[in-house]
Amino acid sequence: MKYIGNKTRLLNFIENSMNSLNLPKNGTFMDLFSGTASVGKYFKDKGYRIISNDFMTYSYVAQYVLLKINEVPKFEKISQNGIEEVLQILNSISPFKGYFFENFAPSGKFKRQYFSDDNAMKIDAIREQIQKWKLDNKINLDEYYVLLFSLINAADFVANISGTYGAYLKIWRSMALKKIQLLEPNITNNNMENLVFQENANDLVRKIVADIVYIDPPYNERQYAPNFHVLETLAVWDKQNLKGKTGQRDYEDKKSKYSQKSNAALAFYDLIDNISAKYIILSYNNEGIINRDDIISILKNSGNLVEFTTEYRRFRTEKDNEKRHYKQCGDKTLEHLYIVTTK
Repeated sequence: MKYIGNKTRLLNFIENSMNSLNLPKNGTFMDLFSGTASVGKYFKDKGYRIISNDFMTYSYVAQYVLLKINEVPKFEKISQNGIEEVLQILNSISPFKGYFFENFAPSGKFKRQYFSDDNAMKIDAIREQIQKWKLDNKINLDEYYVLLFSLINAADFVANISGTYGAYLKIWRSMALKKIQLLEPNITNNNMENLVFQENANDLVRKIVADIVYIDPPYNERQYAPNFHVLETLAVWDKQNLKGKTGQRDYEDKKSKYSQKSNAALAFYDLIDNISAKYIILSYNNEGIINRDDIISILKNSGNLVEFTTEYRRFRTEKDNEKRHYKQCGDKTLEHLYIVTTK
């Protein structure tokens, strides 16, 4: 999935930094701002027990499938041949013009060019079938989330966007014209009871104890809810009356304080002050809205701090223009990784 702040390219850097300080190679690893669940998945496959959290629904779906589940469900009520046959049924389903088509296709009621007409109609048919199976008790919760995760990933792959859903492209990108295809997710087994949550991170840390807590909060003013609203709509499937040129959901309850200059530092202080863990790891780059000196001061109050840095290519959806200026020129940015051994 294309995602703001995705840490896939930095996973080796994070692990190598941890190893240089001899952090434990097992125990409970907690990811408070999971996003696409790439960090949790990486450390699940390394043998850690995972606790994961994010307040966006599409992220919770990804966490549930990639982290909580340890084996591919059987789908016994709708297939004798497991997930392959189920995905084949969905991939060959007859498309129709429904809610998704009307809101996100160019020939729909609102003329939004997020998906081709054919793909939008196919998404409607698949999403409604998944929901029907769930309501008819043909699939259990594990099976429901596996199919929903497959659909969200497949839809994101053919979306006509430059990187986020804050806007659609006026011309068709080549991938958007491909036929949507659901694929089996990469589910792995760490033989542990992994937990996933959809809560405010500052509330959750007051209730959970872990060995390692990894923090990758929003670092700029771009709220995730409006930038990934199409995926949230697909995950929730509440069929809201969407607003504006881009079809935004009501996201008042999904705004993050970490994307607000006036609140980010205070929210961060509260978070760190209430974590119960042996180690705290923070990913935050040099374009973040929380001042680096404030970050260091807050983290040092919790224990011994070591800082690592690496340069990498940023997730970028557009070039510098009148409305968007990056703090650092070019495609490179500096990632700071702070590791605290707590008192």
